[in-house]
Amino acid sequence: MKVEELYGKLRTTVIGSFPLPHSYENMARALRDQVEAGIDYPCYGQLLDMNLMFLEPLAEQGCGVEIREGEVWLVGEPKTPAKPIGLEYLDLAMEHLSKSGMMGKVIGLKVPVTGPVTLASVIKVTKEHRAVEYPDVVLALADVVASIVKGYDEGGARIITIDEPVLPYALYAGLKEDVILEALDKVVKAFSRAIPSLHCCGDAQPVADLLLRSGFPVLSHAFKATPQNLEAYDRKKLEGYDKILGLGCVDSNPDPQLMLDVAAGRKAWSEAVESVDEVEAFIDKAGEIYGYDRLLIHPDCGFGGLKSYFKDDVGHLIAIAKLKVMVEATKRVKKKVKTKAL
Repeated sequence: MKVEELYGKLRTTVIGSFPLPHSYENMARALRDQVEAGIDYPCYGQLLDMNLMFLEPLAEQGCGVEIREGEVWLVGEPKTPAKPIGLEYLDLAMEHLSKSGMMGKVIGLKVPVTGPVTLASVIKVTKEHRAVEYPDVVLALADVVASIVKGYDEGGARIITIDEPVLPYALYAGLKEDVILEALDKVVKAFSRAIPSLHCCGDAQPVADLLLRSGFPVLSHAFKATPQNLEAYDRKKLEGYDKILGLGCVDSNPDPQLMLDVAAGRKAWSEAVESVDEVEAFIDKAGEIYGYDRLLIHPDCGFGGLKSYFKDDVGHLIAIAKLKVMVEATKRVKKKVKTKAL
């Protein structure tokens, strides 16, 4: 799938996780709330740990890892699982959209898959060493991730995002760029119909040039909470490599003290939600730098971290309110851009 589906559209999507306990009912709720907020490419609602949701099934199928007292250990070369991993979540989302009559309100579903480098970073080889230090293991995990991607691609996902938050750490720890590029190449070759996307939060500066050289047409980062990332790319390079930039434009992890104040009843949860004007101005700033035609709009990261502050669903209310603000701000920007074009 080429980048043309997103080019010049200012589409909206999410990163993945939501601050609700894991259940099929809550997955359906997260999906429904995204659709009602106006998200173009909603996610099924990733409510499990982003690493264990893939590593635990691998362990159950004897694919080179074991779970011991909550830790993941390498016990052999990682192998492609005989049974598909995670497809039930996509199937559930597709069924819910179809039965509820919401399928026509979205462009397609987005699915997050944890990348091979990030998976390797949590797998222990010894007490002191992790699998991310071993290129052969990283590349073997890339084959595993490719098999997962293929299943989602064939299952009807429209965007599949490879989550690689630890890429800067992996480079710092000594994993070579050519190994990372080879691993990413293995994964991106598994795509057939879905749009390949890669998300890396935190500081984008150490990985920007590497990701431009990767085969992923959509590069996604947290910009709102990390505004220096606006300096990580420039328009000429995005155009030269034909990339779309995923713009994180609402903060998915608000100030911890504010969250504690909200949880204690000292402040209203609405204080954690940006205004439409603020988000609109941020999208405009990025549009002036990169060109509006090369932006995909989404939150900085997943919202799952909000769950740790609240015993009820306040975190989810904050997340959905942010999505509604983001969608409204995007509508305003699209209207202005269209008017300028005329």
